[in-house]
Amino acid sequence: MSGRTGQPKPPDLQVQFSELVDETCTIDVSLKLGDLPFGPVSARSVRALLMRMDGVQAGSVFTMDQLPCTIGRHPTNTLRVDEDSISRSHARISRDDQGFLLEDLQSRNGTFIGGQRVTQHRLKDGEGITLGAKVTFHFSVTDTNEERLLRRLYESSTRDALTGAYNRSHFDERLRGEIAFAGRHATEAALIMIDLDHFKRVNDTYGHQAGDTVLKELVTIAQRSLRTEDVLARFGGEEFAVILRGIGIDGAHALANRLRLGLANTPISCEGKVIRVTLSAGCASVTCCTAPVSPAELIRVADRRLYLAKSGGRNRVVAEG
Repeated sequence: MSGRTGQPKPPDLQVQFSELVDETCTIDVSLKLGDLPFGPVSARSVRALLMRMDGVQAGSVFTMDQLPCTIGRHPTNTLRVDEDSISRSHARISRDDQGFLLEDLQSRNGTFIGGQRVTQHRLKDGEGITLGAKVTFHFSVTDTNEERLLRRLYESSTRDALTGAYNRSHFDERLRGEIAFAGRHATEAALIMIDLDHFKRVNDTYGHQAGDTVLKELVTIAQRSLRTEDVLARFGGEEFAVILRGIGIDGAHALANRLRLGLANTPISCEGKVIRVTLSAGCASVTCCTAPVSPAELIRVADRRLYLAKSGGRNRVVAEG
């Protein structure tokens, strides 16, 4: 019980996950929620959550609003997990009078609790679930306040504070994942590198607040044209990157040109002044690179084409060369 009579203390949930960025760099994140001030937990507000603990989506939260919840590689599952070691229909979580029940659906690589393979298991709050070779979730029964906090923590760890675009760390992880996805499924993936033209001049002429306004406006314009699965990230300074799943070089060129025209035709207001800004972009796809494709090579090709766009007069998109 908490210090206030009659109010249950939320579970002392401590979550830790590590993500290997490369051979020399590991991101470690620890979340401890038990010491945070939560109000009373009502029966209506109880939520069953799965927090992803591995890979690109480490820290992301999935709420099981409808049960049973099926987990697997096929799109018809409630929670789709696109990993080679996951079966098309891998596991199911249901609820009965005794609580939450985890069932393995005769998966090829198994479902594990505490390192032990299970066919059925009565889940306890705070347990870890491993599916296949490496996909791991933290199971939690919590309330809507804690769920909101977890989502905010995840967002703050992946987003650029100024613009709301994804940050560079998340971009690096997602790019590796999308290249791997394209290789597994024999499909396309593309990258657009974007740079604002004469951005230093904007800062020098109108001030850094105006520069910040321009950066945020570019993100707003881009988000109107992007799909849910696309990744818009702030690459650094006034440079942005867009990762496109299942789209080749022609589609990337068309989208980049749409973003270019959208920004060029948008007057940006800041402190009573109207600013006109343009962008240059370079596009590359996995088919532009030598197999096996690496993130570094895809960035290098797109960056080279961005340089050609800027050296060719700016306010243009280059998708070859």
